[in-house]
Amino acid sequence: MANAEGINPARHEVERQLDRMLSHPLFQARSVQTGIFAFLVESALNRRKIEELDVFLKFYPEKNPGDGGTDVRTNVNFVRKLLKEYYEGDGQDDPVIITLPAPERIPQPDGKFKLIKRPPGEAYKPVFSYNPRSAMAKELTIASHLLRGGPAQIEQGLWHLDTIFKADADQPDMVLSTAEAIGSQILLGVYNGDIRKGLIDAAMEWIDRITAKVPDYWRVPMVRGLLHYCDCDLERAGKEFDTALALDRQSTVSRGWYTQYLFAVGRQDEALQLVGLYVDERADNAQAHALNGIYLTQAQKYEEAEKVFAQALHLDRNCWAAHYGMAKLCIVTGRGHQAKEHTKRLEALVEPAEYEDMQRRLSS
Repeated sequence: MANAEGINPARHEVERQLDRMLSHPLFQARSVQTGIFAFLVESALNRRKIEELDVFLKFYPEKNPGDGGTDVRTNVNFVRKLLKEYYEGDGQDDPVIITLPAPERIPQPDGKFKLIKRPPGEAYKPVFSYNPRSAMAKELTIASHLLRGGPAQIEQGLWHLDTIFKADADQPDMVLSTAEAIGSQILLGVYNGDIRKGLIDAAMEWIDRITAKVPDYWRVPMVRGLLHYCDCDLERAGKEFDTALALDRQSTVSRGWYTQYLFAVGRQDEALQLVGLYVDERADNAQAHALNGIYLTQAQKYEEAEKVFAQALHLDRNCWAAHYGMAKLCIVTGRGHQAKEHTKRLEALVEPAEYEDMQRRLSS
C-alpha cells in the first residue's frame, strides 16, 4: 500500500525509527555503515543535501579525496543490504520504513545494465514512508482517500482518524488530517455561523500543540492556510500557503486548497495552470479531468469545460464529479433538460445525504 498522497512520517516518527534501528544488533555490529546511515538520515531531516564528497570527508578524513569514492559507494551499498535484511526480519512490522534508493538499472540488448544515476543531492537522500503493514499507516491512507470525497466520505474518513486518536491523541498527521477535514466540511457548507468559527479556532489550537513535533512540515502551514481561507481571512491564508509552498511546492499544490485560494484572490490563470499540470500527471484519472472541468466552468470557459467533462466520462461513465460538473455547466448555459439528465445520474451514484448537498449547491 502506498502512502496517501503527500502524507509522510513526521520528523519525530523518523527519529524514533532511527533510534530503534540503531539499537538493533544488526546495526550495532557494523559501526562504519551504521554511522553513514545515521549521518544520511539526520542530514535529510535537517534538509541538508549530501553528496559523495560529504560522506568521504566525514568518514575517511585521513584519505586523499581522489581515492575514496569506491569506499563510500561500497559502504552505502552495504547500508542498503542492511536495510533490506532488517525490514525482512525484525523490522517488518515497524511503523516507519527508511530506504536508500539505489540507482536505476536499465536492461540493455547485450544483457548488461545501464546505470541511471540519481541527480546531485538525491543520490544519498533517504526516503521515509509509512509501513503498509502498520495499522496506523492503513488508517491514515484510507482516511486521506476518503477526505477527498463528499460529506459522507469525509465523515467515514473521520471515523478512521478517530482510531488513531484513541492510540495517540497528538499524532501529527491525524491532527492535520482532522483539521483539513473540518476545513473541507466548512467549504461544503456542512457547518455555518458560530459553529464554523468555533471549529476553526479549536482546529488551530490543536495544530499549535503538535507544531513543535514537526518543524518545517509543509502540511502545518498548508492546513492553517485552508482554515484561514475558510474564515475568509485571505491575507493570512496567503502567507501560510506561501510558507507551505516554500517547504514542499508539489505536495502543497496537489492537495487543491491553494488552487481554490488563487481563484478567490483573482489569480484565475495561475490556478488553471496548476490544475492543468495536475491533470497532465493523471491523464487516465477521470476525477482529475472532472476537477479541471469544474474549475474551467468557474472560469466561464464553457466550451473547454464541456470537452474536459466528456473526456472524464469517456474514462469512467460513472464518474460522479463529471456528472455534477456537467449538471452545473448545463444550468449556467441554459440547458435545463440536459442538466436534469446528469442530476438523475448523479442521484444513482452518490449517497442520499451527498445528493441533497449537491442539489443545494447546484441550485445556489
